[in-house]
Amino acid sequence: MAVGWGGLAGAVGLMCATGRDWPVRLAIVAAGFAAAGLLAALRAPGRRALHAAGAWVAGWLIFGLWVALTALADALGGPGRADLVQGTDRQAVILAAWGLAFALLGAGVAWRWLRPAPRRRRY
Repeated sequence: MAVGWGGLAGAVGLMCATGRDWPVRLAIVAAGFAAAGLLAALRAPGRRALHAAGAWVAGWLIFGLWVALTALADALGGPGRADLVQGTDRQAVILAAWGLAFALLGAGVAWRWLRPAPRRRRY
């Protein structure tokens, strides 16, 4: 469940970044996957980084399904299709690694927020 919600947030970030310039695309994907990692890690008390990485994978899978649906709509005479890989292959790899890094950063934020407070000794 945690991975699904996080993946949905990441996919929305990827969808919003479609067709944008490179710096804007990086910023949108960073925000989307940071939210994805945060959501996945908040819902999963154990193995937060693993759930954030799972949200990253789920985000790309949901985005792939969306690209397939846009291709179907294009074939039926609807609006143009979205591309799964925009720009060069190098840019696609950088974008994927960037998204994973920010998903793990979101998990780190969740870990920091939800860490138990240290016990203080009373004298």
